[in-house]
Amino acid sequence: GPGKCPVKRDQPHKLESSTSSQMSALHRSVLLQCYVELKSSVNVEDHVLDYLYSNFVISKSLRDRIRSDCTTAESKAGMLLDELPSCGASAFREFVDALIASKTSVHQKLAKKLMDMVKNDQQSP
Repeated sequence: GPGKCPVKRDQPHKLESSTSSQMSALHRSVLLQCYVELKSSVNVEDHVLDYLYSNFVISKSLRDRIRSDCTTAESKAGMLLDELPSCGASAFREFVDALIASKTSVHQKLAKKLMDMVKNDQQSP
C-alpha cells in the first residue's frame, strides 16, 4: 500500500504541494481574460464536471456544491472558474481536455481559443 514507500518521507510533501500545485500565472490570466465568455458558454454538466472529478482535479464536495448551490448553467460555470485556479497546476490543462472531451462545438472552439492564447502568450517576449 501507499504507507510502505519510504522514499516519500524525504520529500517535504505538504509544503511542496501548497506552492507547486497552484495554477500558473499564465493559465490564470488566460482564464480571467476569457472569464465572461467561458461563464456564458460553458455547460459544466456536459462532461466538464464529471471529467474534472474523475481526473482528481476537483473534489466530490466541490462538484456537489456546484450542483447544489448554483441554479443556472452560467452560475455553475462561474463557480467552477472561480475554484479552478486553486485546483492544482494541471487544472487548466484538464479543463481544456474536459471541454474537448465533451464534443460540443462551442466547447471545442473555447478549448482551441484557450490553447491558442497560451501558445501566443508563451511566444511573446
